[in-house]
Amino acid sequence: MNSIQQRWMSVRSAGVAALGIAALIAAVAGAQTPNSDGSAPPPAGVPTAGSPAAPSNSTAPSSPNVRIVFKVIPPNRATVTWGKKKLGLIKPRAPLIIQRPRDSGPLDVIVRADNCLPVHTRVHTFTDSTLAVRVTPVDKKNTLYGYREDLPPDADAGAPPTVGGGGPDGGVAAPPTPAQAVPPNTP
Repeated sequence: MNSIQQRWMSVRSAGVAALGIAALIAAVAGAQTPNSDGSAPPPAGVPTAGSPAAPSNSTAPSSPNVRIVFKVIPPNRATVTWGKKKLGLIKPRAPLIIQRPRDSGPLDVIVRADNCLPVHTRVHTFTDSTLAVRVTPVDKKNTLYGYREDLPPDADAGAPPTVGGGGPDGGVAAPPTPAQAVPPNTP
């Protein structure tokens, strides 16, 4: 290390040491501060006259159920299913609202709309949520990431062309035709 790096290392370590000493002094001085009447402060966790008896929780207790809202973009009529169970119908401009028990596990749902590709998605039940699903029309499916064109139907399924007009032989000679058959030797 060069001399500049050594100086910065010593400055940093001195700064850290000074902060540690200051924190220690503040902690010791705060612990020994007497009350206004000269008595020692009460132990930690014991409420005093000026402090609340128990910490108050600003959030209301959570309900045992969660509310899940399904919407479709663009507004279209769609069906939401969870496995074989139909959860409901999403109407245009009217969302589907279901209630499920809190923390009952994820729902793997399928949203199907007319003339659109089905959308598979997951909804969690640990909090209230809104799921907006963008459906893709069938004629626009080539705009989706990962889309592959359909292969054209091919009669030979990709086998190389054969010489002589015969079918693929797999490396085995074709059996003789009746015209090529050798007559048996008869005495």
